[in-house]
Order: sequence, then C-alpha cells, then structure tokens
Amino acid sequence: MEIQDISDDIDVKVKKYQRGEGADLEALKDKKLKGQLANREELYKKSANAAAKAEKWLMQTEAGRLESEGFEKTWRFSQQSIAQEVDVSSRKNQFDLVLPDLGPYTIDYTSSGRYMVTAGRKGHLAIMDLHTMKPVKDFQVRETVRDVVFLHNETFFAAAQKKYTYIYNNAGTELHCLKEHGAVLKLQFLKNHFLLSSINKFGHLHYQDITTGQMVGNYRSGLGRSDVLQVNPYNSVVASGHSGGTISMWKPTSAAPLVKMLCHHGPVTAIAFHPNGHLMATAGMDKKLKIWDLRKYEVLQTLPGHAKSLDFSQKGLLASSTGSFVQILANSSDSQNYDRYMIHTMVKGYQIQKCLFRPYEDVLGIGHSMGLSSILVPGSGEPNFDSWVANPFETLKQRREKEVRLLLDKLPPESIIMDPTKIGTLRTSNKIQKATKEEKEAEKAAAIAAAKSGPQKKKTKGRSKPSKVAKKKQEGVEKAKRPFAEENKHAEMVVSKKKQKRITEANELPKSLQPFVSRKAGVDI
Repeated sequence: MEIQDISDDIDVKVKKYQRGEGADLEALKDKKLKGQLANREELYKKSANAAAKAEKWLMQTEAGRLESEGFEKTWRFSQQSIAQEVDVSSRKNQFDLVLPDLGPYTIDYTSSGRYMVTAGRKGHLAIMDLHTMKPVKDFQVRETVRDVVFLHNETFFAAAQKKYTYIYNNAGTELHCLKEHGAVLKLQFLKNHFLLSSINKFGHLHYQDITTGQMVGNYRSGLGRSDVLQVNPYNSVVASGHSGGTISMWKPTSAAPLVKMLCHHGPVTAIAFHPNGHLMATAGMDKKLKIWDLRKYEVLQTLPGHAKSLDFSQKGLLASSTGSFVQILANSSDSQNYDRYMIHTMVKGYQIQKCLFRPYEDVLGIGHSMGLSSILVPGSGEPNFDSWVANPFETLKQRREKEVRLLLDKLPPESIIMDPTKIGTLRTSNKIQKATKEEKEAEKAAAIAAAKSGPQKKKTKGRSKPSKVAKKKQEGVEKAKRPFAEENKHAEMVVSKKKQKRITEANELPKSLQPFVSRKAGVDI
C-alpha cells in the first residue's frame, strides 16, 4: 500500500513537469521528422521523471503558508499567535534587540542566511551568527555609518562611513579604505562579478572590483543626490531612484543608463526586485506603491501607501515599511495581484530604517531607530537549499573551496546586460554594406566619362553633323546620371519613412518611457 502511494505521488509530480501534450506522431508521414519528434518526446519524458524524483527525494521540505478559515483574515494573525504554533527552532528566530543609543540600524544577510551584519548610524558595527544567536564581533568606529553590506561571504563586509567606505573582516580589522567612492549613501554588492557598487551624495555611481581593486566604472547620474540603490539579482543591473520620480538602470561598462523610467510624480523612496528579475516594486513620495513588469515597462498594479523600505522574499512575498508599521503583501495562486498577507506594528515611536527577508528562513529582519527586530513570516523563504549555491551549515574547508570556485567562475563586467539569455547567441546583422559617398561620386564620374568618350555611330549625310553628335553625347550623359538620381531619391524616402516610424513607435511606448524619448535618436533605452 505504501509503495502504491509513493508511485501515485510521483505520477502527480511528473504531470507538473510535463511540457503539455505530445505531438501526434501517427498523423505524420515524414519518417525522418517522425523519428526526431519521437526522440524529443522521450527526452521530455525522462526530464519530467528526473525532476519529479528529485523533488520527491531531495526536496522533502515544503513551503508553508498562513491559511485562514471562514471569515478569518491572515493579516489579523499576531506574532504571539504564530509563535505558539511553530517549533522551538523557528521560535528562536523571533527576537528584539533594544539598542536605543546607537540607532537607527540597517542590516544585511549572507546568501546562506546564517550571518547578519548590522550597522548603527552612530558607529556601531556587529556580525551575528543566527544559528547560535551569538555575536561573532561587534565594535565601534566612532563616526557615522550610513550603510553596510556583506561581500562574497561572511568574512568580509563593507561599511559606508562619514567620509569614505571601509572594508572590514569578521575580526573587526580594517583592511581597505576606498577613498575614490567619496561620502557614500548606499552600497550594493554584485556577487557573480565581485563588484562593489555605490552611490555618493553627489550622485556619482562607482563600480569597484574587490579582487583586483580596479575601479571598473565611475559615472555621474546627472540627476542629483540619491540614497536609493538596488541590484537586480537576475541580470546584475543596478537601479537608482531619484528625486524627480525617475529610475535609472546602469551597467558598469556604460556611462549612459540602459533604461530611464518615470515611475512616480515625486521622489522615489524605495526599489525592490523579484528574484525572477521580471517584477520591480517602487515606492514614492506621491504615496503610491507600484508593481512593474520589466519585460514591457508597464505598471501591473498600483497600491496606495508610502514605503521607506521594500524587499521581495525568495518565494515572492513583498515587505514594505513606513514609520513603525510593516506590511507583507502576497499574490494568490489564482490572481497575480498583490494583496495584504500580514501586518506587524512596532512599539510606538520606533522608526523603521530597513526591512529585509532572511534567505532560506521564514523570517523578516527589521532595523529601526531603537535596535533590531526579527519577525516570523510563514511562506517567505525557500524551504530547500542547494549546498553548492548557499550552504548554511558549511565548514571552514567547504567555505575555502567555495571561495576558490567562485573566483574561478567570476563573470566579467561586460556580461551585465538587460537580457542575459542573449549571451552566447549570434547577433543577426541586417545591415547591407553600402558604398561610401566618395565611391559613389567616383562611380558616377566614371559613368559620365564613359558616356562622353564612347564611339559614335557614323550615319548618313546630314545626320552626323557636330550639333547632332553633341546632342547624342548629352543624352548619353543624362542616361548615365539617371540611376544615381533615382538611388538618391529612394534613400531620401527611406529616411523619411524611418523618421515617421520612430515618431509612431515613440507615441506607442509606455507612459513611463515617453518623457525620455529623443525625437532624433529614438527611445533612450
């Protein structure tokens, strides 16, 4: 009976991984095509079976979710009621650290979710092991700290201090002082490229390779001071929000932004990217929270409310915070729209600085003016981790081997593009090699010379007079010039049509991109 249940369970999972109905091979008469499709269908079947078995035996933990009964609402469940229903190991992830003299605090997690680094505005830096709930190191730098971010693992982190950016190790030792970045307001780390990205108070964007120390990019945004910076985990493109309501997307090898979008009618306060890279959440001072589809640059949903911090979880939940209030939004299986899933209110007077989901745990970390908090959000974290990507239980030897492997797999900055699936493909070139202006003039002059010097046919008396010969030569010259005149006329018509097409396409663009359209050069993306 048990074997039959396992077999039925695997059959259900196989259906989930199947790629639709197979081709009708009986109706095909071409034997070669029939054999090729039969082989492909066999490969699809094997792939679905392998994926179902891997999910059954390797991914045994399933994601949880709050479920309400009857007229209950999931956002009415308090943290106290959730803590009473979870196990002891999950309950210890719910805590509050009151540090009233050194806040407000900002936080960051390692990719495995085991370690957390915290930075108080008044100079307090600390690393905490969240498995043992003990501090690894905490120290005081005695100057303003605006932001902090982990580098490739828990042994190194960067802190944006009052005047410069510093890199420390997990023992609290200062390793580097990055003076070229200036007075940084926000930091981001591109883990696949080993690039530290920052934006300072003058709106200058910097990219620095932490393996070689080389400054890869140093660009002016041209849009003023900005403290909103976020990296898209899908393609490593960095987005910055500005006071005019625009969002610019950058890569380290281009001085001009890849995309400029008008997202809000007021300063942008927060940006977050979905793990799949296709959704972007933005918040502005116009008291609107918008969900964008980056494939079409269009708004999918607009929600009322202000948010100072936004973050997507690994399973797609969206956390937004303002003042002392945190709201978690989720989309249901039957609808793509986000709706209220959970709410949490801090003690009155606490001002939330940053909220961030912890990887591989159903936990939301909160840094606020009075310290640090951690709340339980069922269904937010990925339940199964890949030890080759992020292992929360890795040993010292495994960490060293992983560091070497990451350095060998390091990607060059040129690989950062909007659509990374195009890497490795051939770019189709529709351009026809055209003759230059000098070549056309030389060809035209040669044709005219040939027409003038061509031999004239001797005709009967009276028809070979010099005037008639000159007239014939002039007709030959006009005939030689005609193809070139027609070609110029055709080229002018093509240019006129292209210009009209650009204007039409610009009018059909999404509203967020229309303000940045150049009527001469087309769209600014």
